[in-house]
Parts: sequence; C-alpha cells; structure tokens
Amino acid sequence: MKYAFNTASAPHLSLAELLEAARQYGYDGLEIRSGAGHAHGIETTADAERRAELRYEAEEAGVALTALGISSRFTTAEDQEDQITAAAQAILLARDMGIPYVRLFCGRLVPGSAWDESLSRVLVALERLAPIAADEGVMLLLETHDDWSAPHVLADLLRRANHPSLGVLWDVLHTQHEGRALPGEVVRMLGPWIKHVHVHDGVAGSRANGHPDYRAIGSGDIRHAEVIRSLRAIGFTGYLSGEWFQWEPYDIHLPREREALRLAEPLSKEGEADGF
Repeated sequence: MKYAFNTASAPHLSLAELLEAARQYGYDGLEIRSGAGHAHGIETTADAERRAELRYEAEEAGVALTALGISSRFTTAEDQEDQITAAAQAILLARDMGIPYVRLFCGRLVPGSAWDESLSRVLVALERLAPIAADEGVMLLLETHDDWSAPHVLADLLRRANHPSLGVLWDVLHTQHEGRALPGEVVRMLGPWIKHVHVHDGVAGSRANGHPDYRAIGSGDIRHAEVIRSLRAIGFTGYLSGEWFQWEPYDIHLPREREALRLAEPLSKEGEADGF
C-alpha cells in the first residue's frame, strides 16, 4: 500500500514544509485541500508561473501530489453554475500540477426537495464536468460523503452518469457511520470505481466544529486491517490518505498514524484485526 496525508493536518505549513513532513514521517504522497485557506499555495488563483514552481518543488522532493480536494455542491439550483465553474477551474489546476484526481462532493440534499430532483442536478453537473476532465487527463472522484455515503447510493449515481472519467474517493468513516456499511460491502458495491481512500479512525457523532470525532487508529470504530484486506482483494494500487481536520498537532498524529497503518498491513494478510 502507498500512504499519503491531507494538508488539513497542517494547514499553516508551506508546500515545502508539508513535503518535508511527508518525507520525515514516511508518507509517499500529499493530498491537497484547496480553497480552504491553507498555506501550501496550490490554488486556482495561482498563476501559471507559480503553479510551475510548486509542481517543481513536489517533483524535486519525490513526494507525489495524490489528489486535489475542493468543496462542491451540485444539489442546489441557485449556485449550480458557480459550482460547476469552480470545479472546472480545479480540473485545470490539477492538470497544471500533475495531480491525477479532483475530489468532489455531490452535496447534501436540499431540505424538502425530492431525491430525484437532487439526483438530476448532480447528473447535469457531472455530464458537463466529466468531458472536461477527460480532455485534461484528470479524473473526478466523488467522495462517499453526507447524503452520498451509502455505497449503493453512490453506485447508482455512477451507473447513471456512466463516464470513464468518474471514480470514487472512499472515506472509511463516512461509509461506516453515515452509510452504515462495513468495508467488505463498500468494496463489493464500489470496487471498480475506488481510486483513492481516506483513512482515519473515530467514533460515531461529530465534534462541535462539525468534523468527525477522531481517535487514534486502532482505538475507534474502523477496522483498517479489514479495509486493507478488502482493497487488496480488488488489486487496489492507489493511496490510503490520512485526513484529519482541526485535530492534534501534525507532528504528533502523522508519525503515530503512519506507524499504526504499518502495523495494520500485515494483519490484513493474516486475517487478524486486533483493534486495527
């Protein structure tokens, strides 16, 4: 398995500092959260010269830029055009940075609206964005998130959209806590589309800031050995990317969680979880 972490672990660090942290703590890649005020500089507002400089920094460090995450919401009519435009700009940024994936959220359902209405809006957005991504050599990954956390719901959307430039970012907390699905079921339903995985541990519920109630890997609800075992079964070759928002200092959790994942990997082969 290959391992990465999201810039949310240390939003105050520059790209150079994040790349150094990845090397220091044994991560193969870095996942970029864009549009959230992080200090890395990989934003749609960066000009061509700056993009080239940042890409060179990552290439020189030997750390892969694994995915570019943005917040998107395609379920509301009022701002759908703006959301599509922002996603298209992110696709071009990913192309310029050599990043293979752009992570999208479909968006929560509008209270009082029919499911079919929201589904149709999301499909319209994907029908416009997927060809752009294909032309630019980028893949769009829909995250198992909010109302799209249940694997059968996202699988239905992907079958309807039916485009080779669409895939899945599997968040292991969301599918278990919101989607009520264990790893084997997720992979059975979404396996052909899974390209990138968010790993982290936690317990049901959320903190006051709205982010998950994280725990150290091995002490929460998620069995990462089972996650890895299920991914091995489908020949997954992507990254397991740690995502932690507003949690502990990065220099505490990044080395500890990387070591926990190292310990979980052999257990996935032996069929023993022991908390992992």
